[in-house]
Amino acid sequence: MKKVPLFFLFFATALYAQQDAVQKYRNFTPQEIQSLSEKTISSEVPMMFTSAAKSGLTSNSELLFGMQLNRLMYPGVHDYNAAIKSYQIDLGDTPTGVLTVWQIHNLQQRSDLQGLREVFFPDQFSSIKTDAYASVQGTMIIIDDKIYGPINHAKLHCSKTQKNCELNEIHLVVPDDKSWGQNYQIIEDSPETYDITRWDQDTIDAESPGKSADSCRTTSINLNFKTKEFYFITRNAGGNCELLGMKFDKLPKPRISQIIDGSSLINEEFSKVDKAAYDALSSEFRKKVENAISATDKK
Repeated sequence: MKKVPLFFLFFATALYAQQDAVQKYRNFTPQEIQSLSEKTISSEVPMMFTSAAKSGLTSNSELLFGMQLNRLMYPGVHDYNAAIKSYQIDLGDTPTGVLTVWQIHNLQQRSDLQGLREVFFPDQFSSIKTDAYASVQGTMIIIDDKIYGPINHAKLHCSKTQKNCELNEIHLVVPDDKSWGQNYQIIEDSPETYDITRWDQDTIDAESPGKSADSCRTTSINLNFKTKEFYFITRNAGGNCELLGMKFDKLPKPRISQIIDGSSLINEEFSKVDKAAYDALSSEFRKKVENAISATDKK
């Protein structure tokens, strides 16, 4: 029987405990959270609920929630109680008029989601090669695999005199409904260097440096500037695939990545954000928008 690392057992146990705590306290009001013992609050109640309870117990909570409801096109300031009940109905909950910590947490997320708009992110796809220098930029994808961030930008610079290519990548992380906050995050990968093995008129080949018998994986690069095809091929190297006590499985097949024109992929991801923000708006408001669009189309 295959042994499971203690780290994964601990992580799985913690995840199940967190899910149980969410279910246990999601329907508590801020006042009910406040009435719990300090020990229970610190050891059992999820942080997102303690934060929501704190917001609900402030003297200006009605103004805060009213503004957030207004942002979602409910009459949060004009008719606060009616806005809360409409919001609760849209969540599929009983319209009690009293917000639970789960509803407060969702209100915060949905309100913040309205602030996410399409931001400028590089999506240029270009390539150039001279006798001494070459450059490629675009979106990096992994063919036949989904373990990549759709919104990314890769730049590869190659120097014939230095006999290497350097890859730099940045990723834009888009939040989802499980994210603590509704904000974009930019992650910059550490630069990767590859040793050039061939430099021809239209093509460049390069490989991972420092390959040894202990190497876990190795990556080769094939750049074709005539056909505009730029590939990264990662294979098993036969070495010990272990890092900080964690073992990595061998690749079942070579992993092929490619730098492409990813503008359509990036626009598609931003469209998903726009749709999520629109779907979070008041259902009554969305009906009015859709009716107005329908009436315009009929003219």
